[in-house]
Amino acid sequence: MDPLPAAADAPSRVEATAPRVRRRSRVVEWTIFFTISFNILSLLKLGPIVHSSVKDQNEINNLPQRQQQRQQHGGAIVDVSTVNLLDLMFHNPPPQIKHTMKANNGNHQVDKNSTAMASALLKIQMHMYDILARWNILAEDLGIDRWVVHGGSAMGAKCFGGMNPWDDDIDMTVLDCKLLDYLWETGEQNVTKYYPNLDERSHSMDNWAALWDSRLIKVREHDMILSRGSRCCGWDKLMSMDLAFLWKPGDAIMGVELECMSRGSSSREKNVMRASGWTKYLQGTKELVTLPFGSTTIKTMPPSLLNTYIRKRYGKQSPCQFPFSDGGGAEISALSDEINHTKTFQLDQQKAQMNFVLKNWYVPKFQREKWLKQKGDKNQLEYTKQLPNLDKIEIDNSISPNGCSWQSNSSSSSDAANIKVIGWNAERGTHWDKFYTMIQEKVELQKPMVILLNEMDVGMARSGNVHTVRQLAIQLGMNAYGVEFLELTRGTQEEQEATKTQRDSLSLHGNAVLSKCVLGDGMILRDPLPAQYFSDKPERGINADGFEVRLGGRMGLFVRIFQHPSPLIPDLHNFRADKFDIPESLPDHFVVGNVHKVEENVNNRETLWNYFGFGAPAPNISIHEGNGVDLAASQHGVIVQGDFGPQFCSLGGLKKMNNYKIHQTFRVNCLPAGKVEIGPLSGDFFCSNMRASRAVEVTAPCDWSDAKKPLTMADHAIVSIEVEQRSG
Repeated sequence: MDPLPAAADAPSRVEATAPRVRRRSRVVEWTIFFTISFNILSLLKLGPIVHSSVKDQNEINNLPQRQQQRQQHGGAIVDVSTVNLLDLMFHNPPPQIKHTMKANNGNHQVDKNSTAMASALLKIQMHMYDILARWNILAEDLGIDRWVVHGGSAMGAKCFGGMNPWDDDIDMTVLDCKLLDYLWETGEQNVTKYYPNLDERSHSMDNWAALWDSRLIKVREHDMILSRGSRCCGWDKLMSMDLAFLWKPGDAIMGVELECMSRGSSSREKNVMRASGWTKYLQGTKELVTLPFGSTTIKTMPPSLLNTYIRKRYGKQSPCQFPFSDGGGAEISALSDEINHTKTFQLDQQKAQMNFVLKNWYVPKFQREKWLKQKGDKNQLEYTKQLPNLDKIEIDNSISPNGCSWQSNSSSSSDAANIKVIGWNAERGTHWDKFYTMIQEKVELQKPMVILLNEMDVGMARSGNVHTVRQLAIQLGMNAYGVEFLELTRGTQEEQEATKTQRDSLSLHGNAVLSKCVLGDGMILRDPLPAQYFSDKPERGINADGFEVRLGGRMGLFVRIFQHPSPLIPDLHNFRADKFDIPESLPDHFVVGNVHKVEENVNNRETLWNYFGFGAPAPNISIHEGNGVDLAASQHGVIVQGDFGPQFCSLGGLKKMNNYKIHQTFRVNCLPAGKVEIGPLSGDFFCSNMRASRAVEVTAPCDWSDAKKPLTMADHAIVSIEVEQRSG
């Protein structure tokens, strides 16, 4: 796979590939717009966010030190994130669906020859998300916490969870701009002094109609331009250097628009904000709502005020149906008036990023399509070898950096550590948010030490093109993730039909381990990929009647969990075939594993005993004979869970903890009035060499919010157990 472009190449490359774009006069096909809107959100890489308590004069006194930290870059673009994404999207054109649907607004008419403009708009939207992410950083640094999106961006937040598919900017209102004023006053007036190759017209203007003056400011390590308008426009614009270099003669000045209520809002917003209650609410102290916006976040009013504002601003009772209707029908929205602020997910931009995925596992769309055309040629093993870093594990100990504390079993007289473990084949992980709610509400699931997950998507349209594991990890703790398959289609026939106007951004599917404990010494046990998974014909029980085509291989993900961080903990396991013990230098730990349909054979048996530290299996016995013991004093026990056959436990020298007569887990069907059918199969087994202090319990993955039409979150039930560390 070709390396991503170097940052120093950014100005010439961006200028060379960007077609001429005029603001406010976009003419783009609606389907391309909507495809863009829903599928770029998970590809954006974000800078770090550090919370601070910057306030008023004390912060103003500290700002000059930040301004003195500026370095001259001689015109080179120093931020590689958006440039890399431009390259990714350049090789990943969205599908173009033919249709006859037209808009009902004169500013957004359809042009049959608009593909080039759609591509240009896509690039601008990507830059806007990047600028918004940096605004979040700047607002945190300055202590600016009373700001919200307005205008079309408020509609986008309500309807799309991001920019409207036709928009090329983001609009925000800031309550008090005195700290922005200080940045303006102390910023560098001569932008081209530091960027001599930048056209001054990209950020400054002086004619009879408009006056825009600019300052170069720094947001952490990134230079940005803050432009201030007068005559026509009494607001600010914040732009990145990348966006400035994208400018072409004839374009307007671009950027995230910042209106300051302390200076007086624009006439187009002022009266509507007062009438809808926005002005009073923003001037008060009540909580603002933080919502996902692309892969970063924005702030907005509570849903009731937001709906009132949009209705008064645009005259639409149901704006989410625009432009395919007049917006006068029944409301359809992802944002409900009944949102409980305590359940609104407060995403942290640093935690929600997918930098590791993009750096290690990204395969360009054209390559995925090329492999798909080769399905059935039985070269799947050779193609799998070409997948980048397939056996690398994403381990992130930053979400819960302080680690955990082993729980003592209050129901036992023993002082031994007791841990609760949850296992679930989540069938894509689409409903991670509802699973999170269940963990909080179901007694048997509350306060788990470890969560083991199968079939979790990353960058698949069927699950929202998000990193489902990280989304859940943000709420619960930290994560480890391993790739099982690179999906070459959008999934089953039903899934492909549901996402026919979308595309997969990353096409990854795999296993995960979540824990508040420190994760380390990870290992992936992987089987070779049988030809049936890469077949050009239906294979019963294997490839969803021929609709799924995959590269990779069934796998098990194993890690050790530790109470506290330590330099002695490696990220990945140093596997040695002749060594069957655990380094004595490792701190106290448990071994946890998540397995998905791994074969029961001699090679896998030896790998498991090696990693578990059980010593070499006894010779001349069946692969399902022999009990493993922990030879290292630092290891408290092993527990493994997953979707596999009942004899896999004994393959690893462990005992099966489930009772197949009562612990049925597949298939699940959630019925009205709180009823559920589970069975007839027993699976999703726990294996361990520890004693169960609480037996396995089965929980139906049902959401009965709509009692008449309940949601079955996955076809497998959720299982949980509590185990006690081994003694001696």
